[in-house]
Amino acid sequence: MTVVNVLCVDDNPMIADALSARLALEPDMALVGSLSDAQPLLDAVGRVNPDIVLLDVDMPGRDPFEVVEELRTLQPLVRVVMFSGHLRGELIDRAVEAGAWGYVSKNEGTEAIIDAIRRAAAGEFVMVPDISAE
Repeated sequence: MTVVNVLCVDDNPMIADALSARLALEPDMALVGSLSDAQPLLDAVGRVNPDIVLLDVDMPGRDPFEVVEELRTLQPLVRVVMFSGHLRGELIDRAVEAGAWGYVSKNEGTEAIIDAIRRAAAGEFVMVPDISAE
């Protein structure tokens, strides 16, 4: 069984802790790190070697979309799934343009996020089920 290594980047510690606990239950996934902002992401990717970066769209500090573009260039094998409580079309468009492998709503719950991680790791582009404007 291949294990998918996941790096979670979210400024909300409750969400990061919940995802960490949920990923620990998955035999085919391992949380290799957690960051509270996107600034150190490129360095962290080099250190922990994730397959998937789960990246919050709305965080203080460095623009997550710019980081995705850099990551795509520097680490093309790493796949980014962006997640957010916001389902605005312009955010989804920016994620796709930046090179993300998916965009998932936090409102869908941890099961949908786990599914999105698996699907992106398998090479599938993942999109929230309902892309309606807020």
